[in-house]
Amino acid sequence: MGESLYEKMRATERFNVALHATYIIKGRNTQHQECRIANLSSSGAKALFPRAESLQRGAVIVMEIAIPNTIMRIAAEAEIMWARQRFNDLTGGLRFKELLSESMIRQLVKKTP
Repeated sequence: MGESLYEKMRATERFNVALHATYIIKGRNTQHQECRIANLSSSGAKALFPRAESLQRGAVIVMEIAIPNTIMRIAAEAEIMWARQRFNDLTGGLRFKELLSESMIRQLVKKTP
């Protein structure tokens, strides 16, 4: 039996990063909140959400990920696949609704001088 599309996407190269992002919960009238991206691939990310008690598995967020050393941002929509509360922070696994391109990934994971 062949791999599913999700399994293929999940197998893409992952990068440990420390990126800043902002997000809103889709379908709710919420203000932009800050989060940090700790692990990134073209199909998803691991994110750290301070004070995010309202985020649950299945929630969809619209986020803007800051490109390091620039004022530019990359927009992405993602679904929360899993969430774990620890102390005051929530760690969540995100699956992007559309894959990030190789160019986007290169911009986000480039090494700082």
